[in-house]
Amino acid sequence: MKTIHLITIAILSVMLFAAGSANAQTKKAKTDAEVLFSVPVDCPSCQKKLESKLPYEKGVKDMKIDLEAQTIWFLYSSDKTDKVTLAKALDKLGYPAKEIVPESPKK
Repeated sequence: MKTIHLITIAILSVMLFAAGSANAQTKKAKTDAEVLFSVPVDCPSCQKKLESKLPYEKGVKDMKIDLEAQTIWFLYSSDKTDKVTLAKALDKLGYPAKEIVPESPKK
């Protein structure tokens, strides 16, 4: 009788552990997002300034600065930061940012 009890407890423990692991993996799932800002950046020294500061913002995974188009593109973890926070970081460095929203295709 004790053996059946121990086996039952062991099976339930394994099932609970497996369910907990699956739930933890779901919580750890990260979602990446992108945003494109129009920013008054027109010289290489401004670009270097931004490239030295912005990659260290929490959640930033990648960024590209286009001097000709005066834009900055970010790839970021949406669970760690958002568009507003990135825009504030740019503004803090002296570069007011305006999000460029892609046009939706016309039907």
